[in-house]
Amino acid sequence: MSSKNSLYKPYIIELLKSFDKEIALPSSKSHSNRALILGAIRGEGFKIHNVSSSTDVTNMVTVFKKIGLKMKINGTTIIFENSFPECEKDSACEVINLHTGDGGTTNRFLIALLSRGKKEYHLFPTEKMSERPIEDLINPLKKLSVYINFNPESEQDKKAWIVLRGPASLYNTTKLEIDCEKSTQFATALMLAFSNRPLQFEFINLHSSESYLKMTTQVIKKSLESNSYTVPVDFSSLGYPAALAALMGRVLIKNCTEIDLLQADSILIEMLKNSGAHRSLSNNGLEIKKGTELKPLTFNVSNAPDLFPTLVFLAAHIEGESSFSDLSVLQFKESNRLMQMISILKALGVQLFYDQDSNILKIIGKANFKYKAAVIHPARDHRIVMSAALFMAKNSGGELYEVDCVEKSFPGFLTLLE
Repeated sequence: MSSKNSLYKPYIIELLKSFDKEIALPSSKSHSNRALILGAIRGEGFKIHNVSSSTDVTNMVTVFKKIGLKMKINGTTIIFENSFPECEKDSACEVINLHTGDGGTTNRFLIALLSRGKKEYHLFPTEKMSERPIEDLINPLKKLSVYINFNPESEQDKKAWIVLRGPASLYNTTKLEIDCEKSTQFATALMLAFSNRPLQFEFINLHSSESYLKMTTQVIKKSLESNSYTVPVDFSSLGYPAALAALMGRVLIKNCTEIDLLQADSILIEMLKNSGAHRSLSNNGLEIKKGTELKPLTFNVSNAPDLFPTLVFLAAHIEGESSFSDLSVLQFKESNRLMQMISILKALGVQLFYDQDSNILKIIGKANFKYKAAVIHPARDHRIVMSAALFMAKNSGGELYEVDCVEKSFPGFLTLLE
């Protein structure tokens, strides 16, 4: 089934009897958007291969064209012919309106990049982006003399969410302090945007997603060593078929021939192996097979928060008690993912215990059991929707709404369940 035009229409899940597929997965949107910002700064023929087709990435490319960047696009390869902010001189417009979509990396990375320019940019995001944290990116930029007007009520009054005008000034500034408590994307945005400037950063409250900062450092390093960058497979997307295979059969990821440890969600592969699933990696790809008896999971969510919905699905189908700790970071995603997953678990009849004081969620899983059918109206959060679809396909079916939002990261996801 196509997910197009399904904003208010249910996807009626047809039950999976088994799962045995050989597939190619999308490339990483995290790597893609980092490389795109660096390409915008580099110009001079810088090439990015295997660019993701997720909406977060296509929205970035659309904005790049609007701000004057010239690119040759050949399939999944993008070649930058000029650079930002030098490309501003080719536009007579002093105020530029940009429709930026709902991506966290798209919007946050763009804000930092655009602060290098001299024109005035008005950002109009979609979905819940205007409600997500942004102040910890705005405040450091203001210290660099960037004019920023932040309107958290933009969705109600139809005004721009962010109005900004640079250029950022490094006069008398050699180091910026960045608060990473709510997201490391603020730090990444600034590291990328000022990757060719003598600016240092001090990270405070760095309690989660540290691997994403390591990814940023490595992408910057590789882009400086070569005039091209190849984006690896997306391990966030890989988690969904891998979880199904561990419970129901087998999957071969044909375009994954190495584990990208820079992606936090790649930890799932080792977790599956430790839990009892079979894993093999060769030139033919990454293969995951069902184990005889999977062991319960113990996971600190701060290490890879995007993996939480997938691991909750797994835990509900593993006999025994699985435990998830350090859940606070989940509230700052496209939705409050903790509350969303608890709601879905309750609707399906999964036994759980949530202790708000200790910040721990425990799931009592059942290995040979079908949870009940349900009609689920989730938040418009791609990871929540995909996890709910796995539950319904594995168990007793039902109706799932908002399925079009999976285009954000995994456009072909629904074909896995056919």
